[in-house]
Order: sequence, then structure tokens, then C-alpha cells
Amino acid sequence: MSNQATQQTTATLDHKLALSLLESFNAQGALMAWNARLTSITPGACEISLPFNEVVSQQHGYFHGGVIGTIADAAGGYAANTQLMPVSECLTAEYKINIVAPGKGDTLIARGKVLKAGKTLVVSSAEVFVVHEGHEKLCAIMQQTLFVIPKAESKI
Repeated sequence: MSNQATQQTTATLDHKLALSLLESFNAQGALMAWNARLTSITPGACEISLPFNEVVSQQHGYFHGGVIGTIADAAGGYAANTQLMPVSECLTAEYKINIVAPGKGDTLIARGKVLKAGKTLVVSSAEVFVVHEGHEKLCAIMQQTLFVIPKAESKI
């Protein structure tokens, strides 16, 4: 592994930035209603987990496709915010998701990462895994483009 890759995977966020990111995440109404958790956040990367329950299900007992898209979108967005905050934040401009396996399991895990960060746009991706009987299976792959916007004042 190269030194740059090693530094990226072992780097940590400033404590104040990490708290700001967590505050922002906790203001996400849908994610809070679904009991999603920010499980890891490092420079340029984010992991979100979501336990299965009837609120996030569809008629066959799987995670709903819209929920899979939402958690992927949030993981990519918060990965971007690690590089934008505290000065800026981001809003989704577009994303493309491929659901490659049914969301059948007890937990979804979305792992987002920044692919390219610019002054006005950020491109990120996320892989979403479903955990079933303790084993992770790739469920979806997402790529997104995000607008960079000035950081909003906290509403909390």
C-alpha cells in the first residue's frame, strides 16, 4: 500500500469537525426516524449503518429500494462533507444507483468515499452492503455529483 493510501486510511478528523458532522447527521429527519447511525467517518470517507425494521421494508420483507438509495446518498454526501466543512457543505445534484442484489438481511451498511473534490462540485461513490446471518453481501453501487454550498447556520 502506498504512503498516500496509508495516510488516507489512518487519518482522523479534527474533534470539532467530527462533532459538527455528527450534529449535521443527527439533524437528518428521515435517517433519524429510520434509526440510522454514523458508524465511521474519516477524511474523504463515511460509513452509515441502518437496522432492518418494518418502516424501511417493502412488501417482500426486504429493505426498500428508496431506503437503499437514501443511505447511499447520505454516505457519499457525508464523505464529501468531511472535506468541505466547516466552510462549506454539499447538496446532491444527481446520483445513479445500481441495486445488484435484494436488500434481504438485518442491517444495511453504506460506505461512501470522495472520488474527486472541486470548488463547485464533488463526485463521490458508495457501496451498500446488506448483512444477513453475519455475512456482508454487496447490495448496491452508487455514484453521485454534489453541489458545494456555503455552510448553513445550525437550526438546532
